[in-house]
Amino acid sequence: MQVYEATGPHQTVLDLYAGKGYLSWLYAKHGCQKLICVEKNKRYFQVLKRNLAEFKGKTLLYNMDNLRWIEACLNPEEPITFVDFDAYGSPALQVQKFFAKYPVRRVMAVCLTDGLIFNFRRVSNVNLKKLYLQDFYLDGLAGEPGKPRSVQNLGEYIFQIQRNLMDILAMRFGFQAYPLYFKVNSRRTAAYSAYLVMPKLVGEADFKRYAGLRVAKYGAGVSAQEGSRNPEQADPGALR
Repeated sequence: MQVYEATGPHQTVLDLYAGKGYLSWLYAKHGCQKLICVEKNKRYFQVLKRNLAEFKGKTLLYNMDNLRWIEACLNPEEPITFVDFDAYGSPALQVQKFFAKYPVRRVMAVCLTDGLIFNFRRVSNVNLKKLYLQDFYLDGLAGEPGKPRSVQNLGEYIFQIQRNLMDILAMRFGFQAYPLYFKVNSRRTAAYSAYLVMPKLVGEADFKRYAGLRVAKYGAGVSAQEGSRNPEQADPGALR
């Protein structure tokens, strides 16, 4: 809720795997115009409906699987400003599919609950690479050429792995992601992280013009003196 309140007020909030709606109720109560909740479990979904009954005018509830909802129901034009990704295991595939379909056009807070990342021993390296888009079974580590590193030794890197996933998706789909916090629950069974996601900033050449720096054209070199002016000294024509 700290990230939710710090980045609000919100337009549309998307709660994937909303459960019985305890967090969803707080989202609806505190500063969102619209709330979309997705919950697969039929019994939980009935509780979710009861808990959110007072917000009927601004809630949309779906009794279906998260991945199926993203593929079938996610509207790229929906003004989503907060997403809560959750799963019984890893939300990584949901995150991948979400950004593959939903272009980042506005600032958005993204929260991830990952229950798999502490249990790497249960899955193969192939599955990990599919989820987190990183190769964990590299050869030649720790001075032992040719010997792969066990995925069981990766626990201390969980937050770097999550951050790398967001960076990879940012490069792939043209946005930027800045980590806000990382946290581990008291039972050491899940990791929580949050990111501030925003549209990709201007390119390098445009940034140089914005900062008042000269940009080389058609391969022509630029002297250090020409490129050393500060923005206050910039020629206004160079910024167009």
